[in-house]
Amino acid sequence: MLELKNDVYQIGGIPVSVLTEKYDTPIYVYDTAIMARQFDQLKTAFSGANTKIKFACKALNNINVLKFFKHIGSGLDTVSIQEVWTGLRAGFDPKNIIYTPNCVSMEEIDMAVKEGVQINIDNLSILEQFGHKYGNTV
Repeated sequence: MLELKNDVYQIGGIPVSVLTEKYDTPIYVYDTAIMARQFDQLKTAFSGANTKIKFACKALNNINVLKFFKHIGSGLDTVSIQEVWTGLRAGFDPKNIIYTPNCVSMEEIDMAVKEGVQINIDNLSILEQFGHKYGNTV
């Protein structure tokens, strides 16, 4: 979180000037302490239920952010095969990736099936095609 302390802007206790001197500008800074706190609040809120929290890759597909969410125990929610592949590169187990195809070809769904991720089908037409193709095989 960006804070002004003693007339110095800081992020996570680090002066912004130090960050910009080291990494130049423009710069994007993500505060993992805040991300972890929000994740923990969700886990606590649903602690009595059998849930698995999944980070939405479409919200921010920075591979280091994805690695961080994997590290703290999150799964991954994806909507394209490219997001699936990014999640796999970030180290997610395919079983912890859910793929919800929306307006994609059956070929892309086939690629996701080959990667071993969970498939969440949200329309009857695709469900029928998927069922005819895969039946009881997946």
